[in-house]
Amino acid sequence: MAENNGEQPKKKGLSKGIIAIIIAVIVLAGGGAAAFFLTATSPKATFFQAEKNSVEQLQTFAETRYEGEFDWYEQSMENPISQNATLGLNLEGLENENYIDPQIAAMLSNAELTLDTETDMQNQQAYMGLSVNAAGMNLDGIGGYVEGSDLYAELPFLEEVLQISDEDVGSVLAELDPYTFTGNEQIGMEELFFENNGQLLTEEEKEYLQDEYLMFVYDELPDEAFESENEDVDVNGESISAEKITMNLSEDEFKSVITSVLEKMKDDEEFQEILRNQFERSASAPLQDPEVMQQQIDTMFAEFDTAIDQGIEGVENFQFPDGVQSTLWVSDDKVVQRELITSLAPEGEEPLTVNLSGGQLLNDDQIYFDHTLTVGDENTEANIGFNGDFQGTGESVTDNANLTFALDDGAAPVQFDATYTGDETLDGSTRDFDRQFEFTVDNETVNLGWTGDSTYEGDQMSANNNIAFSFPGYVDNVSMDVHSEGAVIDAVEGVDTSNVVDLGAMSAEELQQYFQGDFNSQFQQWLMEFAM
Repeated sequence: MAENNGEQPKKKGLSKGIIAIIIAVIVLAGGGAAAFFLTATSPKATFFQAEKNSVEQLQTFAETRYEGEFDWYEQSMENPISQNATLGLNLEGLENENYIDPQIAAMLSNAELTLDTETDMQNQQAYMGLSVNAAGMNLDGIGGYVEGSDLYAELPFLEEVLQISDEDVGSVLAELDPYTFTGNEQIGMEELFFENNGQLLTEEEKEYLQDEYLMFVYDELPDEAFESENEDVDVNGESISAEKITMNLSEDEFKSVITSVLEKMKDDEEFQEILRNQFERSASAPLQDPEVMQQQIDTMFAEFDTAIDQGIEGVENFQFPDGVQSTLWVSDDKVVQRELITSLAPEGEEPLTVNLSGGQLLNDDQIYFDHTLTVGDENTEANIGFNGDFQGTGESVTDNANLTFALDDGAAPVQFDATYTGDETLDGSTRDFDRQFEFTVDNETVNLGWTGDSTYEGDQMSANNNIAFSFPGYVDNVSMDVHSEGAVIDAVEGVDTSNVVDLGAMSAEELQQYFQGDFNSQFQQWLMEFAM
């Protein structure tokens, strides 16, 4: 065994992890250039303003086309709503195959699952009721209700409602299994169901990162790195007069920008707090001990400066032999064509060449794009192609998109293709749609179809969905039907809490007595009645 002479191994994983989270935080802050609001007319300002306008045009297109759906989402965030969903399966395509017993397939094909939900995000209340009808038997009376950090459960065989608070979960588990649980575990119900509307960054965090870092990067880029000239380009068969803006960064200039950002982060306590929040949100999981998680995060941040220093050293030793060249062709204040060229590699290794190029037309009634990313060296090349044409935001729309991936390493080439076609018509507030997906790997194709209709009108919604799956030569005629209805309500009804058993207030002995006594007795009686 080799001696280490008392030296401690470097924690390379720590620096990589923190740098990865840093990059993610910056991107989440607003999709890159989306934060910029620049009024200057320099080539650098036009370069970033065009990126910002392009991102905003994509957002406007989606919000205009699916105005009803976006409005309903806002309703669900701001008001109490109820939604009912009924799900049915068709497994005829599996009955004659070796995948499932024909009798089970037939039973499931005639089964129906119903979900009733009520939510009030503002008051942190959520209820879900479940019922199943299968083989002529109906199972209902299953429900769960969350209010803040309290969880309630209704079961069809219990007269009482079970209740436990998040802060009591760990102690109950430790009573039952002291060798596995510490007693501090929590489900994290408030964070899981209600906090931040599913977003990783709060609006305040986004604003800070945009102001402090995206603009900082903009200011760090040298003005003289940007050059402008006029040039006509052809996009989707259309000749466009554009302003061609090229950003040329040398290897030293590019490294200098990255290093400046990392050095700024070292002294920025507010940024580190935002980063800590990201770790807490991404690392949190049900039945986790928050004290243990906090200790782990504290340990990481105790070495934050060391990790940043390792990141700076890594940048210094990394190769960007050709620097970075990014060219945008701008028309009507938006990007119509782009090209990014660079090469990179760790110190001592052969650089990989990276090339991203393509055209796009973004306006109120069409989103067109055709981009290709190529990464490779003299032995291996990977190509990713992504193109699409989304036309129309009015009564009738037609969409198509394609994703291709090809890897050629000289030995075993890999090819993957995915296509999407969509046809939609809008009559008032009712949308009929037919969306087809096709995935092909090594000449094997899987088809997924999504058809139906939806109506979003003010404080109500309804939708009918059919999702069909086929794998030609293997599986056919397998589908799922989902019907849903929703409405804004006055308040979440929740559950009847007049007869509650508080599990969190019980000792291990009391828990054992309850589950072996009343709980088991009611369950056995219900089974006998249910089976009759």
